[in-house]
Amino acid sequence: MNRIARFPSFPSTPRPARAALCLGIATALLFASGVHAQESGDNATVTTTDGAQPKAEGVKELGSVTVTARKRNERQLDVPIAMSAVTGEQIDAFGITNVAEIIAMTPGAGSVDNGGGFTQVQIRGVSSSLGGNDNGYYLDEIPFTGVSVPWYPEARSWDIDRVEILKGPQGTLFGEGSMGGTVRILTRKPDFNVFEGAIEASASTTQGGSNGWGGKAVVNIPLIDDRLAARVAVTDEKLSGWTDDNNTGDKDINEQRVKTGRVKVRFAPVDQWTMDLAYWKYKSEAPGGGNGALDDLTTSSFYSNDDEWHTASFVSTYDFGGSELFYSFADAELDYANDGMLNPTTTYVSNINLQVRTQELRWSSTGDRTVDWTVGYYLREAERNDASQVGGAPPSRSTQTNDAYAFFGEVTVKLPDPRWAVTGGLRYFSDDVDAISVSTTRTSTLDAKFDSWNPRVSLSYKPQEDTTLYASAARGFRSGQLQPISSILLAEANGVELPSTISPDSITTYEVGAKSLFLDGSLLVEGAVFYSDWKDVAVRVPITSTINGLTNSKGTENKGVEVNVVYTPTASLMLQVGGSIIDATYVADVPGTPLNKGTDVYNVPRNSFTASAAYSWDVAADLRGVVRSGVVYDSARETALTAGSPGDEITMLDARIGVESDNGWSAFLYGENLTNEDGALNARTTLGVANRLRPRTYGVVFRYSF
Repeated sequence: MNRIARFPSFPSTPRPARAALCLGIATALLFASGVHAQESGDNATVTTTDGAQPKAEGVKELGSVTVTARKRNERQLDVPIAMSAVTGEQIDAFGITNVAEIIAMTPGAGSVDNGGGFTQVQIRGVSSSLGGNDNGYYLDEIPFTGVSVPWYPEARSWDIDRVEILKGPQGTLFGEGSMGGTVRILTRKPDFNVFEGAIEASASTTQGGSNGWGGKAVVNIPLIDDRLAARVAVTDEKLSGWTDDNNTGDKDINEQRVKTGRVKVRFAPVDQWTMDLAYWKYKSEAPGGGNGALDDLTTSSFYSNDDEWHTASFVSTYDFGGSELFYSFADAELDYANDGMLNPTTTYVSNINLQVRTQELRWSSTGDRTVDWTVGYYLREAERNDASQVGGAPPSRSTQTNDAYAFFGEVTVKLPDPRWAVTGGLRYFSDDVDAISVSTTRTSTLDAKFDSWNPRVSLSYKPQEDTTLYASAARGFRSGQLQPISSILLAEANGVELPSTISPDSITTYEVGAKSLFLDGSLLVEGAVFYSDWKDVAVRVPITSTINGLTNSKGTENKGVEVNVVYTPTASLMLQVGGSIIDATYVADVPGTPLNKGTDVYNVPRNSFTASAAYSWDVAADLRGVVRSGVVYDSARETALTAGSPGDEITMLDARIGVESDNGWSAFLYGENLTNEDGALNARTTLGVANRLRPRTYGVVFRYSF
């Protein structure tokens, strides 16, 4: 693997503040030194655009990597989609430990870490906490989609090849739930001919909280030259706690233990054919709850989070020389258990099991041609089983199955003037839903079929090689669901009217964007303007101060602008500024809720801003010093999940300094959340609880690669 030419780089650190991960750093390295990736499937190796070794000094141009955002290999700079891509080299260098942090640093997107293994994701104002996923989420070729709640499982960022964040509806190629956009987490595949690996150890201390530590390892084992190899990656981390229990006086109760393991085997019986087997397991134990707390970072009620998921997959790719046949099978399962207090007077116990099995068969063109195309078929079987009890209410259980399939295709045609290209795509999606929710006295059922045609069309223009202008329109769709019988019974007891079922929702987005290099390639400017019409959005209706039901709203209107600028005057210095303005509001009053016409969409900051700088220098012949600092600002998230008060403006600052050796080792000191920001990341509940950042944390990390 070639080193990106002398750009500032930073080894892994435990859970840095989002400022440490701001998009400019990622984009700068992503585009540094004219680098792009040559891929086999979804795995990339870094080479220069002309095939030569990256220049060591004086490199000013910003190039691009190859991505598979349209399920075929393209330069990121050429794709007529607003997107961000962060390579595995950058992830390792920045110390990104949670993929949610990559989402949070992306202009136009955001996330709130709930702790305990789950996160909230919003892209371009598309944000909810119910229904199937409103934003697509993929681990390799495995689509994670909820049945009756958005499922964004935490993925620790170790041995990752690339993360792509595609903005705007991606329903044509990525299917249901990809309404605001799609997150793709692509892990490193085994290398047939290289024995290599890495180990990492870290330790940290949190102001007013406990200590944390982490251990990670990965090894790549060639078994048969050019034909068979395996790769194993494991992590074990203790994340520090910092909230205190007001009732017992216990300190730092929200510590979290996270363990992950991944095994991948790649087999190539012939040069044109590769097969990949993979197994991935994640386990999180948070007996003291997540990151929610009062303003003084204490809590008067919490419930434990025990989260475990595993996935198994098989992928086969055959290259015909001009086209590629792809097949994937994936099986994923989640177990999520809660036990504790929903509020100071109400107990809460729940168990959720979610199983999703998917298959996809597609045929795509490869290489540079006048007509590029992808056609395919998708099949999904999902089942969710719930059992819960809230306070003294009767226990309830529910089951929902979704049997879905889709046919899809997309074609890109270069016009007689090859600077112009037109893309058109269409997906037909059908979902059979069978659901039952049972209490001791009542039963509610749903047996329905939801289907949708999801088109996409775009026009792009390249006045020069490193400039892309585009305009697009796309549609996304999400199925409906059953109202839990426990919510119906509680609503009736409190005089609240709820529908028995929730209707599907859909979104149409119009977008204009541009990506370009200036100043002999040393300046990258990219941005987009968008407008989205999100119809029939499901929202929550307050029943009590902590319990809610579901209903459909008339929808939301989302509009905004995203901008990012990166300047690299030398190979050792990078400067970046970027941000977004998103105006996402409900279009009509929602009876029985605090949501009125003009209310901001749940969990969406109107303004976000990032700025950063990085510098590296030679300490000795084989040793470099690196230093960087970054700041991230998010305006207050105004709208609570059901009822409550707004969150706070959040400003995060971080810095790090250390050394990196050509002999494979590195050592760093870092500080995260140096401003000790303790404001509410999202809107507070009626009890004053909101998610918080980890307080000021200092740490060290050591890494050795072989």
